[in-house]
Amino acid sequence: MSTMYGETSYKLAKEAKRTSDMLISTYNDDLVQSVCREIRMLNARAGASLREMRNSDNSPLNVPSQITQIMLHHLTIKRNKRILFAYHHQRLEKLKELSWSVGRQNQERKIKEALSKEENDFLERYGDLVSDYKSHFLDIDLGGNGGVGLDPPLDLFIEVRVLRDAGKINTEYGELNLTKGNQEFVRRSDVETLIKAGYLKHIA
Repeated sequence: MSTMYGETSYKLAKEAKRTSDMLISTYNDDLVQSVCREIRMLNARAGASLREMRNSDNSPLNVPSQITQIMLHHLTIKRNKRILFAYHHQRLEKLKELSWSVGRQNQERKIKEALSKEENDFLERYGDLVSDYKSHFLDIDLGGNGGVGLDPPLDLFIEVRVLRDAGKINTEYGELNLTKGNQEFVRRSDVETLIKAGYLKHIA
């Protein structure tokens, strides 16, 4: 039994949905190439039908079956292209997300093995852009190296335990004396740097 038009692209759409929650799925080159081949085949058939109609003495209105077939080919091509775009767009957004990810370095090899050559090139170049961008904002936590990243804090004030003497710091609400063993209720923005440096521990 021959494969119905659009069946291969439907498989690709199902795969995209099934793998949407994964870190990154293996690029399905076989399915992508099959969809591309079907697009080229349908385009060639539609072109042949059009040439046949132009060379015929019959009016196009007298051959509705050919017009219907051309429209079917055209709509299937459009659907296949939309699925290809959606599949690659989903993967592109994943790669962008990975470029900002804190733990990406730990799975670098696994990620690279799952990507196509073009995706690996994109990840490397986009990653360079992200790194260059972050280098201009070293005083702001944009993610990586244990930082909290771009997610806004849930609580304005937090409770912390002092793990190492940090001395006195001045805040908008007064002076804090951070002596080892003490617990303090402080504004998160005042102590985030000390938490990352290991002087304080956030008590959940």
